[in-house]
Amino acid sequence: MAAFSEEKRARLRALAEGEFLQSSDPAIDAFLRRMEAENAPVFSDVYAGDMTFFNAPRKTDLDQVDLALVGIPFEASAPVRAGTRLGPRSFREWSKVRGPVHDVWKTIPFELLSVADIGDISFESPHDVSSCVQTIQETFSGFRRKGITPFSVGGVHTMSHPILTGLASGEGVGLVQIDAHADTARGSFQGDRLNDCRVFLNAMLDEAIDPERTIQIGMRGSLSPYWDFSKEAGARIIPMHECYDLGVSGLLDEIRSVIGDGPFYFSLDTDGIDATYLPGTQLPEPFGFTTREVVQIIRGMRGMDIVGADIVELCPPYDPNGISANIAAALGFEMVCLLAEAHVARNGQTRKTHWR
Repeated sequence: MAAFSEEKRARLRALAEGEFLQSSDPAIDAFLRRMEAENAPVFSDVYAGDMTFFNAPRKTDLDQVDLALVGIPFEASAPVRAGTRLGPRSFREWSKVRGPVHDVWKTIPFELLSVADIGDISFESPHDVSSCVQTIQETFSGFRRKGITPFSVGGVHTMSHPILTGLASGEGVGLVQIDAHADTARGSFQGDRLNDCRVFLNAMLDEAIDPERTIQIGMRGSLSPYWDFSKEAGARIIPMHECYDLGVSGLLDEIRSVIGDGPFYFSLDTDGIDATYLPGTQLPEPFGFTTREVVQIIRGMRGMDIVGADIVELCPPYDPNGISANIAAALGFEMVCLLAEAHVARNGQTRKTHWR
């Protein structure tokens, strides 16, 4: 092997000069310098300081918030495995090493909007499903009135129904759902109609989502006989075996065909991902999506009018290595970038996030 020439050595030494927070992109460098100047936790000890979603500032004054990151530690209606109420806490821990710049698009949500972690929803009666549902709906109705775009982490999937009811206010939006289960079972389950098995049936009856602008992707497993309401109501349901044939490109064509240009909500149930990749979920199902396929689907929705999103059923006790929360946090940052860009496109205004 040839020795390095003096010219090559000098060139490499010159390239190596500079600061740690320095890249070839002036916009990224300026943002990171601003984070440092505001004492934001950029590349700090991940276990030091406040534990917030993606190192966003913690805020309680919603007048200063455009994009709210909220935890929903709710699992009163979880039918199988307990532990989803710990999802937001685990997500926060892993999200500290996600972002703040999208590695492909170079999107910086904190430069587009005032982003804040507003904490977890507090439930007065955490074991009373009706009370919890009412609290969630009131919270998201408040977001709607203030024009705030929400990203939520839970928590059992039952939470998506009152989120949608609060956001839509009777004007049904579209829905893109990745899930192993359609969650549109008829009747009651475990003695209650507010349950994890009829989340989107309830949302359709409340006119929070339009069934004809609803697409449910990745369904499989033992609950397949209970998908009929979705089909009969006019939703596009794509079972996992059909996803194999369509591929990501075909699925994105279907999503855009069903949703069109109108507003829509995105809900990712962690059991939509194969349990090989994400074991920490409330009801794991084999033969699901790979993490790569899910991130490709999320990225493929860029430019669409997404008005809110959630990640649900994260169940950390069943994944002590944190792999599931790490994946969820990485996918969550993708969603936050989509939400920030769509909010700006919808409102035509930007407002930077400030840490002090």
